[in-house]
Amino acid sequence: MVVAWCIMPVYAAVCDGPPNGQSFILFSGGCDRSPQVLPCTQGFIIPALPSPGGDFPTQYYLDFGDGSSPYYGTVDGVTHTYTAPGQFTLKYMAGTQCDLWRQGTYVLNIPAPENYTSVNPGCAPSRPMAGFISTPVSGFAPYTVRFTSTSSDTDAYAWRFGDGGTSPAENPSHTYMTPGTYSVSLEARDSCTGMVNRADRLNYITVTTTAGTLSLSSTPPDATVFIDNVVKGITPVTLTDTATGSHTLLLTREGYDDYTRTFIIEPSTPATISVTLIRSVTEPTTRPSFSYGSIALTSVPAGATVTIDGRQSGAAPAVIPDVLPGNHDVSLSLQGYDDWNQMVSVGSGQTAAINAILVKTAVSTGSLAITSDPPGAEIYIDDSFKGVSPATISGLSAGTHTISVKLQDYTDNSTSIIVTAGQTGRFPVVLQKIHTLSAIDILLAAGVVLMIVVIAVVVMFRKDTKKE
Repeated sequence: MVVAWCIMPVYAAVCDGPPNGQSFILFSGGCDRSPQVLPCTQGFIIPALPSPGGDFPTQYYLDFGDGSSPYYGTVDGVTHTYTAPGQFTLKYMAGTQCDLWRQGTYVLNIPAPENYTSVNPGCAPSRPMAGFISTPVSGFAPYTVRFTSTSSDTDAYAWRFGDGGTSPAENPSHTYMTPGTYSVSLEARDSCTGMVNRADRLNYITVTTTAGTLSLSSTPPDATVFIDNVVKGITPVTLTDTATGSHTLLLTREGYDDYTRTFIIEPSTPATISVTLIRSVTEPTTRPSFSYGSIALTSVPAGATVTIDGRQSGAAPAVIPDVLPGNHDVSLSLQGYDDWNQMVSVGSGQTAAINAILVKTAVSTGSLAITSDPPGAEIYIDDSFKGVSPATISGLSAGTHTISVKLQDYTDNSTSIIVTAGQTGRFPVVLQKIHTLSAIDILLAAGVVLMIVVIAVVVMFRKDTKKE
């Protein structure tokens, strides 16, 4: 049972450090008293102080030291039942919403009751396997990522997010405050056996500066765009990666005066700038140079084919180097998923980060597995020949179809059947043989008829003779 004792308010994060101090208090239960009665339930309080900058503790962790699953939650009080005596080392922690933690240990001695007979329940064999996913893996700072553990045979977790933040939660959310590329690791542990397994994802999270949208046009067009002395493309152009705040714009075009001004980007308000260039009567000034940029792509699921400006460029995840500054048409395609497409702006010497979440293509067709006894029959669906049995016919639109199965010397079999999208229906057919008379059968039959006629004539002749 978890007991809530102190819930701290949550304010805007400073992220300057972990809690400034933490206490460990035993209350109720008295498992450390002697003589002892087992099992006993012990209560713990693990309150903590705010960080020096004022970040309050918002999450707590306590490993009870007896091989049971640790406690993780948002309250600083918890109870736990011990079933055996011994010396238990408890590990306790308190963390801020920035995943910065203070930790400590406490040794709890539980004496054995009189006439106590020890029972060693043992641990079931366990091999933890660590694994995790997150969606998505790139965005603008401050950027919150939800991580989901896919680990097996584990009940304790130790995350490292690459920016100094950690968490003992199974499925934590972590906020990256600073742009950069971060590696993430997860240690999965079985508390009873103590076995540990670790999963690492290098350069897994990409965080860029908060950006807004900027649309630029010029008269005449085809002017080179510099923002803060970085080439961003040729007018007209729409940029989606311009950081919020104040910037310097420079437009240059052969035969025209340079145009320069400052502007401000707001995170939620698209900016539009239209410029009329003036023909130059003087020599152009020295202009900034530019260098190639790159595009870093990931896809969920991985393996999507990457196409940039109509040219295939490998499969995601990938980093596409030597990309000219400006706007580029990026497409991702993967069998069974809808195509993904987006216009991406790349700055001089900069890397544009993309994480594409692909959507499964809606299934509108099904299949039929057709068998016949005997095999080798021709298959027709809606009067269209589809092959010879046995065969599986795919790509059939969902709905009702007419199935005909034909084999020489057998009666045709025709029926209607409903095809369900995304499923394979089964259609077994037993064909009925057509019995035909051979030449010998016909001669034999004619002979029998002739004999019957002859016998009839003889009988009639004898009757006539008797009458005379």
